Amino acid sequence: MDYREGKYTVERFAGENRLSKQSAINTLSRLKKQGLAEVSGGGKQKRIYTLHKLPRKKTNGFYDVVNKYSPEKLQPGFEHYVKGRYTIEHAIVDGIRIGDSRTLQATAYLFRHVSDWKRLFDLAKEYKLRTRVMALYRKARGSIKCRKMPERYLHD
Repeated sequence: MDYREGKYTVERFAGENRLSKQSAINTLSRLKKQGLAEVSGGGKQKRIYTLHKLPRKKTNGFYDVVNKYSPEKLQPGFEHYVKGRYTIEHAIVDGIRIGDSRTLQATAYLFRHVSDWKRLFDLAKEYKLRTRVMALYRKARGSIKCRKMPERYLHD
């Protein structure tokens, strides 16, 4: 059966497609598993199902990490999909590579959550961004409460 794109509650979806409420829930669940529906709301709010014609893959990259940890939220400039593990350290290097001022400001908050300094500096060395990582760290350290960098990385 073909469903129209748009935003639906379970009741509205059931009414427009002449289904019982339980059938509508089952259908929306199936569409969600196929990537044709996204869900928002829940809890005390009504669940809103957004239906799409083509499957949408969830992004799992830079903007998701930054918006999770930074109080300054960024509107994605592009869809960033990552295969495998994407860490805070990867996000810091990607934020520096993007390079606009608002992105750098939001990226600075990620220094609070760095757990593997070696990985960060290996990535920075790979992309030749070591001095820019240090500059952003010093700027973040001046304005935000961050974790202290180990001594061995400060003197390189």
